[in-house]
Amino acid sequence: MVAVTQNLPLAISLVVVGSFCFALSAHLQHRAVDNHLEGNAHKSRMRWAQLLSTIRSPRWILGLLFMGTSFALQTVALTMAPVSLVQPVGLLAFPWSVILAARTSGQHLPKRVLFAVAGTVGATLAFTIVTALHAAPESDLVVSRVVLGALVVYGVAITFATLGTRGPYRWRCLFWGSGGALFYGLEASLMKALIEFAKAHDWVHSVEFWGIVVALGIGALAAGWFIQQGYATGPAEVVVGSMTVTSPVVAVAFGIAVLGEGVNITSNAALWMALLGLLAVAGVAVLARYHPDGGRTAPPDGLGVGRTRAVR
Repeated sequence: MVAVTQNLPLAISLVVVGSFCFALSAHLQHRAVDNHLEGNAHKSRMRWAQLLSTIRSPRWILGLLFMGTSFALQTVALTMAPVSLVQPVGLLAFPWSVILAARTSGQHLPKRVLFAVAGTVGATLAFTIVTALHAAPESDLVVSRVVLGALVVYGVAITFATLGTRGPYRWRCLFWGSGGALFYGLEASLMKALIEFAKAHDWVHSVEFWGIVVALGIGALAAGWFIQQGYATGPAEVVVGSMTVTSPVVAVAFGIAVLGEGVNITSNAALWMALLGLLAVAGVAVLARYHPDGGRTAPPDGLGVGRTRAVR
């Protein structure tokens, strides 16, 4: 396989575009799911029949195309930059989703939301700069560590799925979204592992390589299922918010602990990364509290959607 040299600015630019595609995908698919479930008054998880009906919707399919575009851009970016740099930029999907929600509802964003968007974008940009300045030239791939890290993520994600099914109604959307985010962050890390493995090994005849591919496929299906359940039980902005906060944490932790991408990170750089990460998360928390639908009076089902649905 031909080695691809690092190109951090291009990688970051691709992920910025990909983050918008992901936000647009979430916006479209949430509307499709919400329409088919007519609000889901009991915030129960989708049945397979409901999912199969929803995924035939042109709006849902269009959202899938945007999600595929986001994934393709992220994959290309991972060939040119560490996962601990690429994945945090995806946090920008949440401000995009809030802006899309405001445009759709015809509401003006209040100043506190604009400040939160600016804070999230600024903190994310600063975080990527600090990470880029201390990026490892290459990942240190040890297959046993990859397997162990993946199993840990799978276990935590299953716990979130249980809470999303049986937990408190008002938190089910957050649990499903966070569970999907765990898989989403793992997917980026496993994709990076595949790229690094293919650079140094005969991947065509490698059991380890195809084992990671299988794990990647299972995780992708699980992430898609979790995300759709999140759309079924709450606003798209909350799903995207929980995903874009949790996913970078998983990816950065996996990149540093499993792929050895933290070898050049100094104590000062780690402190700045922690502070900037907290600032970005704080911005997301403000956006989650004051997103455009937050001021509406919730109907009895508590979902913030009206009783009447358009005829499909």
